[in-house]
Amino acid sequence: MLYSVCQRTKALCQSDDTHDSVDNTTPNPFDTPTREVVSSLQASTSASFLVSSSPIQSTSQLAPYASITISPRKPRYKDLLEPIPSTILEADLQNALRKLIEKNEERKDQLVTMQSMLVLNGAYCDVVRGQLEAHEESRKRNKKGRLVGDGLPRLLTGREFLRRVEAFHKAAEDQEEALKQRRATRAEKSKARKEWKELEKERKAQNKVIRAQFQLDLEEWKEEQALAKREHRRPAWTQPKIKDRLLPPIPQPTFVTRNSSNSDNEDANDGANGEEDADNNDGETSESDGDDDED
Repeated sequence: MLYSVCQRTKALCQSDDTHDSVDNTTPNPFDTPTREVVSSLQASTSASFLVSSSPIQSTSQLAPYASITISPRKPRYKDLLEPIPSTILEADLQNALRKLIEKNEERKDQLVTMQSMLVLNGAYCDVVRGQLEAHEESRKRNKKGRLVGDGLPRLLTGREFLRRVEAFHKAAEDQEEALKQRRATRAEKSKARKEWKELEKERKAQNKVIRAQFQLDLEEWKEEQALAKREHRRPAWTQPKIKDRLLPPIPQPTFVTRNSSNSDNEDANDGANGEEDADNNDGETSESDGDDDED
């Protein structure tokens, strides 16, 4: 009996001390409703980016708003408002009901406005998020070779950062190797084209000598043709043809490198065709002169 009384007394004393400690706590003047909202947002997982010091990413988004169906306007409580009140109390009750209906309609209008704004803001955020994502992709392409460029700290021994370092070094090595290959290819192209130009120069010089000799042979054949015509016989030899004497054009060197192969082939074909046309035209002109004399 005495033990139970002591336990009750001890429990009462502890409860009094607890109440005194709670009542004696000094309120913190900085615990404002705004700070409480910020603290609750920081504790949240889906909306913590709103109060974070880090830049907002395109992947950061709030939960989608689930719109509700709002009933249309329609008259209500006609059976209570249409009858003429018989007492002052009934009149007061009807007036109070009318005020409540008006207040309810105002709140419904406000709800429609707020829901419309939420839907429009959601559509706007979707558009801005898409533009932000495109901007982030553009920055990734422009800053592909930068490991630290957003001002945020990096854990240098982290697995993700080490992976990015390896990718960075590999990309740098590949770029350097590709640059060396392009330089070597450019030097090879320049050397091959220089040799081709020298050979073409020699070919044109030889063709010039061949054309000069052809003109002499053609003049000699014309004299033989005139003599054969006076003697009423055929010429002793046939008319010389320049087409069989001229050296054919040397093909321009081509290089199989990505998109430049087609352009090189086209340039080579154009140059060869132009040279052949020039040589053929000269030959055909000389041959036509001989035919005219024979007629």
